[in-house]
Amino acid sequence: MKLCLLLCSCILRLASSHLLSKTITPPLLTSPTYSLATQGTDGTTGMNILTYASPASITPDGNRVWTLGLYKGTVAYENFQRTGTGVLQLLTPRHAKLVRLLGGSSGRDVDKRLECERLGFPWMRMSMSPSEHNEANNNANRGPEVLPECCCYLRLTLVGDLVECGSHDVAVCKVEEMLVPDGETYDGVHLDTAMLRDMGIITAQGRVAD
Repeated sequence: MKLCLLLCSCILRLASSHLLSKTITPPLLTSPTYSLATQGTDGTTGMNILTYASPASITPDGNRVWTLGLYKGTVAYENFQRTGTGVLQLLTPRHAKLVRLLGGSSGRDVDKRLECERLGFPWMRMSMSPSEHNEANNNANRGPEVLPECCCYLRLTLVGDLVECGSHDVAVCKVEEMLVPDGETYDGVHLDTAMLRDMGIITAQGRVAD
């Protein structure tokens, strides 16, 4: 009898050690940090910070597909919604000084191009390969300006429509081209959210710190 009680007690302790509890706190993840360059109706460039970006698939014909989470109400959202094109730039640790500017202010209120130049990162113009989207918007071969010295640049075009997801819309995108700076090889070191948290630039919730 005592042996049975002991076994039951052990089983109960073992079961309770594997119980799961509900939480409303999402896991603290480390994500690559990007900037999305888009183009306005007047040809000017919009530039923001984006961490909701991920490779999603490779199609049978070899095309790479990525997804982006676009925060509503921003210049980048409006530009991308209209043109369906943009350049996703994987940032390096050197770009950390730009995160407060590009991620914590709006292009409607701040001249981000000028401020980036003052911080030592003058924007540069890249030609845009013709695509269904930019040709339809009379911007063939002319895309947004981009930041210098990024790890790599992905030219993206929207596939289908944006997907409504609350605070963000999700864009499924085809990678038209992948580019790297001339004479440079990506060494795998990029800016990420863990670095930005350690620097006090963003909070644990991913927002730009005050």
